[in-house]
Amino acid sequence: MLDELHSGLGEINTHPVYRRSNVPVQGLDQERALMHPLPTLEYENYELKRATISRYSLVKHDGNYYSIPDTYRPRYITLKILVDQIEFLNGNAVIASHRRITGKQKYSLDITHYIKTFHRKPGALANSKVLAQADELIQNMFNYYYRDDPKKFLPILDLMRETSPEAFSSTLAILNKQNIHPTCDSIRFFLHQTDVPMVEPFAFKGGFEVSEPDLAVFDHFLEG
Repeated sequence: MLDELHSGLGEINTHPVYRRSNVPVQGLDQERALMHPLPTLEYENYELKRATISRYSLVKHDGNYYSIPDTYRPRYITLKILVDQIEFLNGNAVIASHRRITGKQKYSLDITHYIKTFHRKPGALANSKVLAQADELIQNMFNYYYRDDPKKFLPILDLMRETSPEAFSSTLAILNKQNIHPTCDSIRFFLHQTDVPMVEPFAFKGGFEVSEPDLAVFDHFLEG
């Protein structure tokens, strides 16, 4: 079937075409002579571009804003733009990564990108846009335990940079379930536990039977 199709198309392309001096087969040969050679590297499904970093450690792309670490010094950065993700590169090193935002005038903020800033201005944490975008467990922890004293939250902020967002959120969920105060030490302890035993409530049906004590025996021991 394919051979017949190939043969039929070949026959059609050898016939003259209206308003063309050459038949399609000859025209294709002429176009091939003008084509550039194929690239030696495979095609990639991303775009590279340079962008400016604002004083708030934000990079604008396609009408939206993405955060990068406030410790990054250069004024410009390279964006590797994929279909659903954007990576921010310094040479071959990935400085930050965000899911690509749809819409306009929206923000994708990572609270760990502003650790240096919050160490200088801990009072800015409470009403910051970056805290409002953080995981709900992190927001609740800050508002319940540290809102009145944000300086005590800074070691926890440092700890967040040492692990993944998923692991950190899972640890907060464990502490919350067991009603454990989320201090830096307690969070670090649970982060490094591979199999953390959950404390489950227990009860004995019917309770315990306790017989009346023989106080004479107790007096005997006291008398030696």
